[in-house]
Amino acid sequence: MPALRPMNMSDLVKVIKIIEAHDEDDGEAAEKDYLDSGVENQFVLERDGKIIGVTGYREVSGTDQTAWLTWTYLDEAHHGKGYGKSMVSDLLDKLRNLNARKIFTKVSDYEDPENGKIYERALKMYQSLGFEQEVVSHDFYDEDEDQIILGLPLREEDSTFSEEESNVAEEKPIIRFDGLYEIAETEGAYSFSWVVKNKKTLFGKRCFTVEDLKIGLESVKSSGGRKTFLTFPSNLPLIHNPLQAAGFKYVGRLENYYEQGVHEFHFSHDLNNL
Repeated sequence: MPALRPMNMSDLVKVIKIIEAHDEDDGEAAEKDYLDSGVENQFVLERDGKIIGVTGYREVSGTDQTAWLTWTYLDEAHHGKGYGKSMVSDLLDKLRNLNARKIFTKVSDYEDPENGKIYERALKMYQSLGFEQEVVSHDFYDEDEDQIILGLPLREEDSTFSEEESNVAEEKPIIRFDGLYEIAETEGAYSFSWVVKNKKTLFGKRCFTVEDLKIGLESVKSSGGRKTFLTFPSNLPLIHNPLQAAGFKYVGRLENYYEQGVHEFHFSHDLNNL
C-alpha cells in the first residue's frame, strides 16, 4: 500500500513533474513556493519506492492553529484508485494528532476547452472528506475563473461551536495600508498589504479612509489590475463604512479562521466599476 512520508528537497524534481503534468503554471508556482518557504510539513506518497503523490500544509501565523492545505496532486496513472483521498485523509489524521484546529483549501473552477473542469475531481474528493464550501470569489484567478475556498474543523468540539458561544471583543486598532501586490497565480487580481500601528498621531485617523482605498484602487488600475480582493478579521467594526463607501462588495467569510468566533471577512472590488 502507498505510504506517506516527509518530503525532502531531493524529491523536488519528481514532485514538480507530477504537478506540471496536471498544470504547468501550478508546477512553476509550487516550485517557487517550495524554494521560498521550504518543505517543512510537506509530504510525498510513495508506492513501491516511487513517488506518486504530494500534499502538505502551512500553518497560518497569528491564528489559533489554523492551516492551509498546500499543493496536493496525484500522478495521473494512479487516479481512480482512492490513493488521493487516502493521502489527504492520512494528512488530516496527522493534523488532528497535533491538535490542529481547522484547515482550509482552495480550488479553481477552471474549465479547460479540451479537458473540461480539471479541478472538479479534487473538489469532490475534499467534500467527501468533510470539507464544506465557505467563500467563492468570482473572477479571482482570471475572468470567468473563480476561487472556491473550503474549510474543515479538525476538532470535534469545534465543529459544533455556535455563534452564541462566542465572546470575542471588538477591536479598533490603527490600520494603515503599506503597499499593493498582484496575488500569486492570478491574472490581474490585486490586494493591499496593511499593518497595525501601535500609536496614532494627535489628529490621526484610527482606521483607513475612503480616500485611502480610492488611492489604492487607482494604483491597481494603473498597474493593469482588473479586481482587488481584501480580507480582514471579523472583529474590526471600523472597516465596514469606508469599504462600502469605496465600492467594495462583501464576498463571504471563512468561519472561525483566526480563532473560535473570529472569522475572516472577504471583500472584492471590480475595477471596471471605478
